[in-house]
Amino acid sequence: MKTRLFTYLLLAGAAVLFTACEDHREDHLEDYQTMVYFRNGGEQSLTLFRTGEDGFYRIPVCKSGVDLKGKADAVVIPFDEAQMAMYNITYETDYTLIPANLFAFTDENRSPLSEQGRVELEFGSDDSYQVVYVSIKTVDLSALMLANPDNTYALGMQVFSDGKVSDDINLLLLKPEIEIPKVALVAAGVETHNYTSASPAKETYHNTLSLNMDENLWDFTCTIAPADAAWLADYNYNNGKSFELLPPEAYKLSTTTLEFKKGQLDAEFDVEIMRDGMDMLTEYALPIVVTGCSKSEFLIDETKNSFLLNVRLDPDQITLTEDMVEVSANQSGDGTGAPALVDGDATTYWHSPWSGSVSNADPTYGVYVDITLKTPLKAIVMSYCTRAQNANGCPTHVVVGVSNDKTSWEVIGDVQDPDMPKGTAQWFTLPVMKHTSNFKYIRFGIAESVAGDLTVNYSSSPMWTALAELVLYGTSDN
Repeated sequence: MKTRLFTYLLLAGAAVLFTACEDHREDHLEDYQTMVYFRNGGEQSLTLFRTGEDGFYRIPVCKSGVDLKGKADAVVIPFDEAQMAMYNITYETDYTLIPANLFAFTDENRSPLSEQGRVELEFGSDDSYQVVYVSIKTVDLSALMLANPDNTYALGMQVFSDGKVSDDINLLLLKPEIEIPKVALVAAGVETHNYTSASPAKETYHNTLSLNMDENLWDFTCTIAPADAAWLADYNYNNGKSFELLPPEAYKLSTTTLEFKKGQLDAEFDVEIMRDGMDMLTEYALPIVVTGCSKSEFLIDETKNSFLLNVRLDPDQITLTEDMVEVSANQSGDGTGAPALVDGDATTYWHSPWSGSVSNADPTYGVYVDITLKTPLKAIVMSYCTRAQNANGCPTHVVVGVSNDKTSWEVIGDVQDPDMPKGTAQWFTLPVMKHTSNFKYIRFGIAESVAGDLTVNYSSSPMWTALAELVLYGTSDN
């Protein structure tokens, strides 16, 4: 057999032989009635997973030809060191033969054959192919590869037959690549969702944990869990974020244990988000992390081991109309009064008194704008735009109160922010403000401006403020 293989290799020279047998079958039909060949002849990469068990590979050997009912006997023989050396010389390769003790020919049930130096095949009239089974000691081969990283290991085989053998596909060279099985989240990384009061009260998001193999032969489990505040703090630091951990009352995880049954490559889970558990305009994050796997040989893919839901409850914009707003004081002849605040035109403005006297300054709210809501709210966000023509009345201290009778007011916002704009036609958004129950009226008070204190009465030349636009967002949820 060795002499025959040597002869074949020397005659083959540098001919190209690494193509699928189906492409060349008809080339030989005039020469002989039956031929035998490796279905996937030539050099083949073989991915083996280090699972603790031996790897198992099926090698189809085909029979074809003009006489499809013809019978044939064949034998598959593995390379020895001399044959591998000749292969390397002929094809200018540098493969290292996998030691004989690291592989074995088996039957379909993985039981070793008594004869390990060859596999004999008999093709009956109805047989179009036979299968050669090879078991590879993956753990030992992986250790050998790690110990000899400069070597490229291969397992060579040749098929012989009493019928004609197709010269270009009677060799098979398997080049194993050892991989460690990993479980990974299909949807990893950050997923962002925003809600409003029009959104469903509950939203469900699906994800899948997947095993990176073509076949799963085991029953095992993996665990997942919400990450803690320390995990999120590290994430924020490393990614330049400022997420807050979603509170437990705002989500529900369908399970923390994912079961994989034999033959199953995926396990699914759901995350349910409850809108009423979130504060408005807070950038929440719910990190779900893969924490363990009962199959000790498997790894958790570090690049796909976390799923972070970024969720935020946004307020609805409330359309303000002229009949909804009134001001406590107005400078006649300067600006167009309260309607300018809700006309959508940043070039128009309302101006508080700057001449004469002021006798109705509120000690808490100063000069204010009252808003009558058509639908009660529980939480609000307010934005304003400074006057476009002049910046000498920009607010520096804003107090916001709410009421249900327009007589008794409760402060829900007191803002003195150094970032408040002091230039013309600039927008500023106040923080989220909320009450324990719904309210019908809002008082937007300007207690102080760059011009001075507006909470005291003046007999003449009072302090003043001015605004171009006032915008309201709100929800009855929070």
